[in-house]
Amino acid sequence: MGLSHQAHSELRRLGERVKKVLTAIMRAMPAQAQTIGGFARHIGCHRSTSQRLFNAYKAKSGEQVLYHLPGQQALSLLGEQLSGHIPCDLIVQWRQVSERFSATIPQYARSHAELKRLLDNRQEDKVKARDVNLSGQDKRAQLYYAAKSLLGMSMEEIFCAYVLTRGKGREGFLQEVAMISKSQIKRETGAAPFVQFYTHPHNDDFIAPLNIDANCRVESKRFSIGIAQELSTPGLHQAFASYSPGNSGLVFDPVAGHDRFDATFIFNNPDELVDPLSHDSQCSSTSISIKNPAKKLRLLVLIEKQLDRHSCVNVGCYHGNQKVEEGKLSVEDMWTERLPEFPELRLIDLNAGAHALHWDTVQQQKLDYLFRYASLDPGNYRCYLMEVDYPIWSSTYRIYFEHQ
Repeated sequence: MGLSHQAHSELRRLGERVKKVLTAIMRAMPAQAQTIGGFARHIGCHRSTSQRLFNAYKAKSGEQVLYHLPGQQALSLLGEQLSGHIPCDLIVQWRQVSERFSATIPQYARSHAELKRLLDNRQEDKVKARDVNLSGQDKRAQLYYAAKSLLGMSMEEIFCAYVLTRGKGREGFLQEVAMISKSQIKRETGAAPFVQFYTHPHNDDFIAPLNIDANCRVESKRFSIGIAQELSTPGLHQAFASYSPGNSGLVFDPVAGHDRFDATFIFNNPDELVDPLSHDSQCSSTSISIKNPAKKLRLLVLIEKQLDRHSCVNVGCYHGNQKVEEGKLSVEDMWTERLPEFPELRLIDLNAGAHALHWDTVQQQKLDYLFRYASLDPGNYRCYLMEVDYPIWSSTYRIYFEHQ
């Protein structure tokens, strides 16, 4: 019998906690101890123990961390072997997570070896994941309808595409050109106005969002927000009412003559994401916060191939709209707010056109529009796609990259 979905979630979180401590230990080691053999010689442990620690350190998920960890006896001995080589508080943290791991194993297996077999049972996990996703989708749908009734506002789909490029933004930063497109927005009488939020401070001369059409091209080194005319309901730009620097939001009046409307925004952020290949940052993150109930989320991140070669990609769904300070984002710190919701992420072939988006020609047209506006070649990018039916209201979905 395999592990339950709840067991996977608990073990994943424990593994992420172990990795956070293990990462701090590795970073505290001198240069000569940054290899498997060097680490073993420096603290006096077996090379096999060092090998397993490095495998756990490089693992991409919390479950893989637990899979690669050394045995319980070796973990306990490491607390003594590390003494004098790293700060005392890290010794204490390592002993805590080691003891927690030892106490956790009997809850799910008779030994670490059996737990590893359970974690490695991928086929059974896939079957379980399909069942859980069905159940999870039903729960998310219930939340959608409840939030829709409570807030008096909803939309059919949120389509987001973020294009990350080196050398186009300001010095030391990536250029991020982003499209956020919301379709069939429905606002009941008495509901709060429609607001499009953003994170970057306004330019001093900001008055209203740009009115973008198919002939416009981005100013690569200048922050901007614009409404794409061809991809929005006519009259949306005229419905712009005000902006709020305090909560970073564009406020709109009802669109005259339309009970439902579409709104597509294009952002250019030249100085918000640091360039990881010239900065100490270990992680870059793109995210969308679900401010209004939506039936579907489609989130794409298109990362320049040069960046992709130095990165590992992952996803998560998090409580609320947790602000991450750029340049200080750490994957090891992100697990505490993550929900037990793991959206599927897949790599798609941009050359396949609408086929890559399940023959959705409308969304393919939006992607083409974005690349044309940004004057960028899709052939230079790798594209990651996350699709979620009934995304969790008041949560944040994030695709992030660990850089090496």
